[in-house]
Amino acid sequence: MKIVYTGLENEYYNSQRGLSFEHNNFYTALREMPEVEVAYFPYDPIIKIGKERFNEELLRFVRTEKPDLFFAFMFTDELDKRVLDEIKKNTPSIAWFADDHWRLNNYSRFYATHFTWIVTTWSKAAEIYAKYDITNVIRSQWACNPVLWKPIGGRRTIDVSFIGQKTPGRMKIIEKLRALGINVYVRGFGWPDGRVSREEMVEIFSRSKININLNSPPSLAYWKILARLFMKRSIDKIVPDFSHLSDNAKSVFNMRIPQIKARPFEILGCRAFLISGYADDMNRYYEDKKEIIYYDGTIKDLTEKIRYYLEHSDEREKIAKAGYERTLSEHTYEKRFMDIFRNLGLNYISDK
Repeated sequence: MKIVYTGLENEYYNSQRGLSFEHNNFYTALREMPEVEVAYFPYDPIIKIGKERFNEELLRFVRTEKPDLFFAFMFTDELDKRVLDEIKKNTPSIAWFADDHWRLNNYSRFYATHFTWIVTTWSKAAEIYAKYDITNVIRSQWACNPVLWKPIGGRRTIDVSFIGQKTPGRMKIIEKLRALGINVYVRGFGWPDGRVSREEMVEIFSRSKININLNSPPSLAYWKILARLFMKRSIDKIVPDFSHLSDNAKSVFNMRIPQIKARPFEILGCRAFLISGYADDMNRYYEDKKEIIYYDGTIKDLTEKIRYYLEHSDEREKIAKAGYERTLSEHTYEKRFMDIFRNLGLNYISDK
């Protein structure tokens, strides 16, 4: 199978921030699949050559390569809908939409009909798309790329860790945990110790007795959230957007919906123990108290569970092992993509 894949190569078009999530997890996972050839056409050159020329070159590239599938990981408005329509005429195409719980109304639905199929991770998305007469929807989910996220062994020398961007809500949770005597090691954009590379993350996950996943929704009073009513991202810039106020209001309100992220799959792929806030239908992927521990969103419950599992290492390691085994058996990107290929009716056969 031959795939033309397009998406961001560098995070937010900034090479100093490192390779993007989608490059590390989607492009590399597709490239590693048996019997798959991936022709890469990243968004990044659009900064130098402009949107019109980028799309002209993309269309020529697809026509030259003649792939079995055109696969786009959507970011902003990089792709010209007329070009997508031309691609769709001769090549099955698919778009992966992240964050549909808040981007469906003011972004995803405007691109969905320009692809043969679209992929969403939100359990409620299909019924909302249907209200817009959009039915070419496949439900999938984030996963783990085991080539990148894997156990490294060694002793668990960190009591509790959290890796993620600093937000006002997360800062309050960390401060409360520390005030209650829980030693939390924190890294990520905005925190004093700063960002970490993927390699460092794997080490931190593996060295931590307990990893925590904080997915509490942002406050609607946070200025960065309110700004989304009137602004949007366009490629590498933030631009005014006053023509979609109603859709933007829906988007902002829906940011309160707890969403499944990729991070739990990555942590459990490192055979690490995880306590996570609950989101959407996470119990479909990991069973509470068997492969993962969910807390109810309160500091009281999170604190009690951290203290309990710090004291019960055997139980903690048993759960970490079970989460790791389920990740490898069910929740890798290769398995996600194979399911998607089957939905598309593509004749992909792996020898695995």
